[in-house]
Amino acid sequence: MNIIPKIITTILMSTLLTNLPYSETELKYNLSAYLNKEQIPHKKDNLITPEQTKAQVELFKQALDEFGATSPEQVISIWAKSEKTRNGVYHYSVSCKDLKANIIKDLGVPKDNYWIYGVSSPWLDRYDVISKNKISDTEYIVKLKFFWSTSSGPFNTTENTLRIIQTGDIWCVKEVT
Repeated sequence: MNIIPKIITTILMSTLLTNLPYSETELKYNLSAYLNKEQIPHKKDNLITPEQTKAQVELFKQALDEFGATSPEQVISIWAKSEKTRNGVYHYSVSCKDLKANIIKDLGVPKDNYWIYGVSSPWLDRYDVISKNKISDTEYIVKLKFFWSTSSGPFNTTENTLRIIQTGDIWCVKEVT
């Protein structure tokens, strides 16, 4: 198993999902405080523009397209995390090329839209792998069942069937129903 793509994917995902300040000096201040190093004073003239942010999002997307899950189990875990966090980036990160295009078609270009699914309620309580059928050494059909809850108790369940394939060194979702 190649650990480098896993590390880079983790770094990219945490960077995309972190709500850090836009100011470079604030970022340095927060990092230095985190690392218990000398703090750098705040300068308001170093703010990142919306255009720079959009360009960064596009660059992160391009980098994310280069990496993927290293096993069908990792695909399943990341897919479910998207449901739990309502973050479409996780679905995108484990999707094959054609499905990625459909996600962009449905949710919009990432630099111009939020890829957030749903609202605060219901939330994902847990999920189960109902079935995992090995079609070949490079293809699985996996059925997931999601158990949702609200403040009033259990809510309806939903299911996804994922066709997971291996392309090169990575595994990805080819189809979802």
